[in-house]
Amino acid sequence: LNWVKIYYIRSVLGVALLLAATIGLLLSAQISVRAQDILRIAAVVNDDVISIYDLSARINIVVASSNLKDAPELRRQIAPQVLRTLVNEYLQTQEATRLNVVATDSDVEFTINQIEQKRGMGEGGFNNFVRANQLDREALLAQIRAEISWTKLIRRRLSSAISVGEDEIDEALARLEGNRGQPEYRVAEIFFSIESTSQEREVIDTAENLLRQVRQGAAFPEIARQFSQNATSAVGGDIGWVIPGQLPAEIDAIMPAMAPGDISDVVRTLDGAHIIKLIDRRTVLTANPLDARVHLAQLIVEDFGANSENVLDQIRQSHAESKNCADMIRRTANFTSSQSGELGELGLRDIPLDLRKAVINVQAGNLSVPLPFGRGLRILMVCSRVEAEVELPTRETMRRDIGNRRLELQARRYLRDLRRSAFVDFRV
Repeated sequence: LNWVKIYYIRSVLGVALLLAATIGLLLSAQISVRAQDILRIAAVVNDDVISIYDLSARINIVVASSNLKDAPELRRQIAPQVLRTLVNEYLQTQEATRLNVVATDSDVEFTINQIEQKRGMGEGGFNNFVRANQLDREALLAQIRAEISWTKLIRRRLSSAISVGEDEIDEALARLEGNRGQPEYRVAEIFFSIESTSQEREVIDTAENLLRQVRQGAAFPEIARQFSQNATSAVGGDIGWVIPGQLPAEIDAIMPAMAPGDISDVVRTLDGAHIIKLIDRRTVLTANPLDARVHLAQLIVEDFGANSENVLDQIRQSHAESKNCADMIRRTANFTSSQSGELGELGLRDIPLDLRKAVINVQAGNLSVPLPFGRGLRILMVCSRVEAEVELPTRETMRRDIGNRRLELQARRYLRDLRRSAFVDFRV
């Protein structure tokens, strides 16, 4: 080798060594930061420690799964509530461990499969989501295990103590019957417990910040799953169908003015702060009009030229003299199309939208408004109409609903008692 080649090789080797040393220093710095975060304490929960790293890993999960707009300020704002959620999970896990209630590997695998199905991830989607968002998989699995073990614990420890009397079922059914024809709401919530005035401002500030995020596109069900302190968090905050009187009065008061899809301001109640989403509304014990079935006939005039009013007068006159649809079709046969005739019995929701709108409020024996049909018109006649009937829920259904609401309340009290008797020291 001549001196030029030797100099070139030495230069390349020198750059490579410098680059390797730089990468090594950066990796060492990252490992050092992570080690420091693991050692730094965010909170102490009885004999367990929540590290700054644990808190940071959970915030990463919350941001990724909830479609939050990631920013340092957002992380700072949600950190206190995320830490409180972690504290609750540690208390729940500790209690489950004390009572020998565990989340098995098969439980975890089943839950992951359910998550993949509900979110349309496909098989392996959970692991792909973890990798794509650079999440700590163990931190995410710890959250899943905590949720499973707490649900098991509540079912085993409290379910047997929930008793619903026959008189309670009678009262609930009577209340439903008394509200027949009144509005009924399907509601989801994000609930923040407030147990002392000292934490009220902080909790409400967090709720209002998350409300802004939801209104800007964050996923309501995932925010509920990560932050809500009700048992409904496991199902994205979905409470189900409720009638006035089943929720706190402050929430009842805002429901009439909300439309499906609306999200309320933060609502303060005796127990805490709520963000309410109205999923849907309907009328108590009243069928959806689209569930009705109608027997239809159609009259088609393909081209009435300039005599539309004359044709309409003939149709109205024939209708007034007809006994039924078959008679109507016979009387108008001389000036209507061969396409006219009976359409048979159909469910309203199965009828094309333009035709459905024309007959949805038309009673049996009556005609729809004229509809355009090429250069002519089409008129529908409702030969018969059968409205869907809605009966009272069965007693067993009411027993289950009352029991679930009571179980949710007992679970919330159980966790409150665990917090009150625990040693919890927040360090950040």
